[in-house]
Parts: sequence; C-alpha cells; structure tokens
Amino acid sequence: MTAVPVVRAAFVDEMDSRRADRFTSGGSRTWSVCGRNFAVAVTELRADDDLVEHDLPDEYMLLLPDEVTVVVTHDSGQIVTVTEPSLLIVPAGNSVVRAQAPTTVVRVFAAHAEEPMQRATNYTDQHDPAVAPLVTRARSDTAPMQVHCMSDVPDDPSRLGRIFRGTSLMVNWFPTRVGPRDTETLTPHSHADFEQMSVTLEGDFVHHFRSPWTPRMSEWRDDQHVGVGSPSMALIPPNLVHTTRWVGEGDHMLIDVFAPPREDFLANGWVLNADGYRAVADDRR
Repeated sequence: MTAVPVVRAAFVDEMDSRRADRFTSGGSRTWSVCGRNFAVAVTELRADDDLVEHDLPDEYMLLLPDEVTVVVTHDSGQIVTVTEPSLLIVPAGNSVVRAQAPTTVVRVFAAHAEEPMQRATNYTDQHDPAVAPLVTRARSDTAPMQVHCMSDVPDDPSRLGRIFRGTSLMVNWFPTRVGPRDTETLTPHSHADFEQMSVTLEGDFVHHFRSPWTPRMSEWRDDQHVGVGSPSMALIPPNLVHTTRWVGEGDHMLIDVFAPPREDFLANGWVLNADGYRAVADDRR
C-alpha cells in the first residue's frame, strides 16, 4: 500500500489580527502572505500616498476593487488612470500606484520577484515538495500595461468566475455575491500539486478544510471550519480538501490566486485574456 503523504495545514491570515508587514512614509499599511510560487500583498492605501515597486524582474497583477480614482505610473512612460473595479497587469521595472481617496489595493507577484516574496509574514526558503515549482521565466520586457475593467465582464454561469492570466500568474476574481452561499451547493475539492491563495475583500466567510487520513493515526487532523472577516488571506496547500462559503447578509468579494496558470482553466476556455499570452507561454515554458 502506498502511504499517503502528510498534508500541511492551511495558513489563514486576517489583517486586523496582527501588525502590518510594511508601512509607507505616508502611513499606508501592507500585509503579505506567500506560497512557493507567488506572493500576495494587501494594502490599505491612503489618499495621495505612493505605493512604489523598484526593479521588479517580472510583471505583476494589480487588483483595484473600489470605485476610486487610481493612477498607475510606469517608468516606461505609461500612465493609466482607472475609476472603477479593475485588474491591471503591470510590466517589470519600476511603478507607482496612487489613489485619490483611501482604498484597498491587492498586488500579486510571481516568485521571480524576491523582495515581495521575502516581505511575506510566512516566508521561508524551505518548500513543500508536493508543490510543483514555477516553470515560467520572468517576463522582463516592457509590454503595454493591461487594464481589465470588471464592468466589461458580465457574470456568466457557464464560466467559473472572471479568470485572468499573466506569464506566471493566474487570478480568478469572482463576481460579488449578495447574501449567504447555499450550503447544499458547496464544492469540496483538493489540488494535487499546487497551492491556492483565497483573498477575501468584503464580507464574512468560512473556510472548510479536511485532511486525508494516513496510515499513521498520529498524523490525523480534525476538520477545520475557519471563520474570517475581510480582508483576509488563506493559503491552501496541495491535497487539502477545501471549500469556502460566504455567510451573512450583504456583499461578499473573493479572489483566488494560482501560479503557474492552471492548464484546466485554459483548456475549458475560461481565461478571459488567454489569447494575449499564447505566444509568450509557448516560448517561455
């Protein structure tokens, strides 16, 4: 009989429960959590403060969930202004994010960017062998900044969420859900060789986790039902059975992060900007 490998517990981080990992001179606060292949940073950005990244070796994803005017400047000369919930893909190099009013900003970095990885509260140079390594190379060329407005992507029940990819990253930004999730339609599942980061930005949620039994009873863990508010991050390791439900009334906003991009999502035709990355992906894998 083949032994079932020990499965790590999920790492759940609520922003309000601890001190931020990084502060700007203008008082903005950032909390960061990483997996093997990516780091996610959630920032409470103050009005007219600058969120700066220097010398990034790879593009990154920038998620702006609020109806606030945000200006993103890149050292290539590109300047983009958005006024509604949007996902941007920002090229490698230097960039500055500035908002006209207080807002929450989410940035997703591939592991090629060592500094954002090392800022994470759970950073370690020891890796879970169950997680397949990142096989893409950093995209160092200065491509045009991409802007994807969520208002341009209507909800489609035949498609899983609103999925976008970069060279090394993939994000699924689910449409905002109102009221609690139906507890008779949950979707418990696991992933064999990659991590998932679930980021909550609005509303209350419960993450449900179940560890597989191994032949050694000493390794068994009870099911977990972890309630979180927003914002929060949950890093879900390979082979951990999981599902998430939104609870209570009001709006609920959830984002899932993966790296590298998921081939099953691509094969199903769910990735909204897949065509712009076919040549790059073929060249860099």
